[in-house]
Amino acid sequence: MEKILADEENLLLLEILQNDCKKSLKEIAGELGMPMSTVHEKIKKFEKMRLIKNYRAVLDEKKLGFEVTAFIMVATRYTGGEKTFQRSIGEAVSALPYVLETHTLSGEWDLLIKVKFRNVHELGKFVNERIRTIPGIDKTMTMVSIDEIKEDTVLKLR
Repeated sequence: MEKILADEENLLLLEILQNDCKKSLKEIAGELGMPMSTVHEKIKKFEKMRLIKNYRAVLDEKKLGFEVTAFIMVATRYTGGEKTFQRSIGEAVSALPYVLETHTLSGEWDLLIKVKFRNVHELGKFVNERIRTIPGIDKTMTMVSIDEIKEDTVLKLR
């Protein structure tokens, strides 16, 4: 893996794919100045290694009516027994609809959950009826984003 990350061509290829994975092999090969077959081989290798996990469309959630982005902090109540208690609650949360991200944390709060909803009524109902009813969740704190400055999935590689 270190060899891949040290190779400037590989990093450039990964950046191109992150920014626009709909580009043709011909376009990418032209940008990189290498044969299409080499680009294709590299991409297949990255996919096999799970360096490239997936390809997907990034939707404009506002145009689809999802006006509310919120972050929910969760404190759990450890009852003993299971060593992966925090993670298992996180996995239960992750299986719920509208959950975009779930992170386990160190410190006062155990989980950070990112969600998107059409309105605050849907958000409140979700927190009260879905999140707070999961066994092991002690308390929550919900923060509503009032202005999105940056939201991206593109990693800076070089």
